[in-house]
Amino acid sequence: MKKFLWIFFLYVIVFNAYSNSVKINTQNTQIIRDKYGVPHIYAPTDEEVAYGLAWATCEDDISSVQENLLTARGRLAEVKGKDGAIMDFIASFVGARETVDKLYDNSFSPKFKNILNAYVQGVNQYTKQHPEELWLKDVFPITEKDVLVGYAIGMALMTNVPFSVMKIADGNMWKFEQLKQVKGSNAFAVNSNKTKDGNTYLGINSHQPLEGPYSWYEAHLHSDEGWNILGGTFPGGVTIFHGATPNLAWAHTISFADLDDVYKLRMHPTKKLTYYYDGKWLKLKEKVCKMKVKIFGFIKIPVTKKFYESVYGPTLKKNDVFYALRFPARFDIRSAEQWYKMNKSTNLEEFKDALKMQSFAGLNIIYADKDNNIYYVDNGQFPKRNKNYDWWHVLPGDTSATMWKANDYYPFDSLFQIQNPICGWIHSNNQTPFFCTMKGQNIDRTTHPLKDFYFAFNNNRSLRTNYLLSNSGKLSYDEFKAIKYDGYFINMIA
Repeated sequence: MKKFLWIFFLYVIVFNAYSNSVKINTQNTQIIRDKYGVPHIYAPTDEEVAYGLAWATCEDDISSVQENLLTARGRLAEVKGKDGAIMDFIASFVGARETVDKLYDNSFSPKFKNILNAYVQGVNQYTKQHPEELWLKDVFPITEKDVLVGYAIGMALMTNVPFSVMKIADGNMWKFEQLKQVKGSNAFAVNSNKTKDGNTYLGINSHQPLEGPYSWYEAHLHSDEGWNILGGTFPGGVTIFHGATPNLAWAHTISFADLDDVYKLRMHPTKKLTYYYDGKWLKLKEKVCKMKVKIFGFIKIPVTKKFYESVYGPTLKKNDVFYALRFPARFDIRSAEQWYKMNKSTNLEEFKDALKMQSFAGLNIIYADKDNNIYYVDNGQFPKRNKNYDWWHVLPGDTSATMWKANDYYPFDSLFQIQNPICGWIHSNNQTPFFCTMKGQNIDRTTHPLKDFYFAFNNNRSLRTNYLLSNSGKLSYDEFKAIKYDGYFINMIA
């Protein structure tokens, strides 16, 4: 009888797992490659397109797909050794898995959950049929949560959280660092006020690695439900991250806005792991990141890295001092669906509706469309902070006065935005957003509600782009491309 009950119990689990899966007819999905090898994926439904994207990505770059998935599982060190251990620790430290487990059920629409499920089916079916390509076979099959953990880690990476972790580890606790030699992304857009033929152009020039989990993977997605976009995603991305539709296009950059905060805890003089907060002594929660790190090509040694949790967030010890880190990327996992809605937008109004989800912890957007609109927004999650503190440096970690509330951010209308300036051009090269268009048409930094989140920083790329666009007349398409590929260096920082 007990054996029967166990069999019945397992049957129920398997049946429920199967019944919750989206039914995919793989015969409906076509993957057609152009002469460059770029996959053009056609299917009746968005779910079938997502399945095809997963299959094509695995077919082209299963190594990078696995690298993302192993990071999400905290097992990259088993393959990549010391370098993988760094990523495994960061994934554990930022709490990506915990955040996804906590927020998954209530974060997504039923439609997008179906798309996630279809994508996962595509990965699992490919890896089932190609087991010889797998580094660690017991990682598969994967789940929707594995994919989203990858997004959570990526959003933390794109908002400079690892830099704060490294600054704690190195003992260099200044929030602002000299950025003269920073490499980064470029994007610029012009409309009919700046073009000879009256068209609108967008230049996308983000600097990602040529290979690996954060390199661009190009694809074209096309469903009968209106998903039609060509652009770049990361291997493991469920949608296109930036690119072009028949109606509009956008690019991403970052502006180094101050979105994450470091706190120095006041520890009890005698009681171990006890810190002061709002008149009370609280106990740090001990956490452990357990890894198996590959050495000498085949040996795997167990490594344990300890860290802690305080009321502010994940906490590290350095030279007997405890520092806590707090960052918006830890409290939201909806970025994947926001990208999906951006993919499906057909005009600026719909695109802004997608942005109003505000699920990106921090990413700039340079946008252009066929209706002659150009638009720049720094669409981050900007916490409402106590203005009595200097948030660019280490903060006192003993008071709720420095504890901003999760998900209590400045609303969309407060974000830095500029649309259709008279000069007809905008650009972003990782500089301050208050230097993104013609002199006299930029937003006044002194009156902007988020001015304290930015510093007055420009770099060679931003100065050169601004100079070229300011000192040229109306552009032909060839002249526009010449600006994109301009290699002149201005030996100065403003």
